[in-house]
Amino acid sequence: MVLVSVEVWRDEVVVRARGLPSEGTVAFEREFSDALERWNRQGADRAALPRQPAERIFDLDVSVADGAGTAYSPTNSAQGGSGTMFRAEWSFVPGPPEAARWLIVRIDGSDTRIELDASR
Repeated sequence: MVLVSVEVWRDEVVVRARGLPSEGTVAFEREFSDALERWNRQGADRAALPRQPAERIFDLDVSVADGAGTAYSPTNSAQGGSGTMFRAEWSFVPGPPEAARWLIVRIDGSDTRIELDASR
């Protein structure tokens, strides 16, 4: 998984990532295809829909923090893709206050510090 971008808006922070192709993603794709075929043969019960590969790849703890002590809350997320193109997005509110000079984006315990432009 690679952090692709962090968008900083007045009202939210958006974190985007990409899952890199690997033996694991190939296995997830194969398992999903087999499970989907079984699901279809067994009556396509919506309650038993197989978990898509991107849901497994991006089953991560993602959070945002800043030096001003702002409490960021997740509002929504989306994951998708197949083959070699897996992407995910997480949104948090609020946007950082003027007092915040940096953000920390934490993805499964790995921190990335983002310096904020003071003129924003």
